[in-house]
Amino acid sequence: MAYLLTAIMTGCVAAMISIFTGGGFMQVLWNYILFGHLGMATLALATVASTLIDRKHRSDA
Repeated sequence: MAYLLTAIMTGCVAAMISIFTGGGFMQVLWNYILFGHLGMATLALATVASTLIDRKHRSDA
């Protein structure tokens, strides 16, 4: 659920910025799709990295 919400939020912000700067429909849609997926990828990378770091620290103790 967090991935979906992150995609919606980051995509919406990018789309709103495109609307405010006068972008056309396809530019707004493209920014929504592109930055929504980039937001999900960033969250997934952070999740994997934090899991790996947590596992490393647990094995050290």
